[in-house]
Amino acid sequence: MLNFDFLANLSEGWARFLVIMAYIIPLIFAFTLPRKYIYEGAEDQKLWRNLKLWVFVIVAVMVAVYLYF
Repeated sequence: MLNFDFLANLSEGWARFLVIMAYIIPLIFAFTLPRKYIYEGAEDQKLWRNLKLWVFVIVAVMVAVYLYF
């Protein structure tokens, strides 16, 4: 079993920061991927196939919801 008792003394501000960073790190990783890799195997390079766009939209929504609530 996982034991997260060490997080009991963590302030709410730091907890928010850590969760938001957990969302931002995959966003940074997606933006570092080369364009060739993103469109590999795709028949065209339409904007809706761009992984960077979708990761940004999803992370922005997740962070907005997390900050609101």
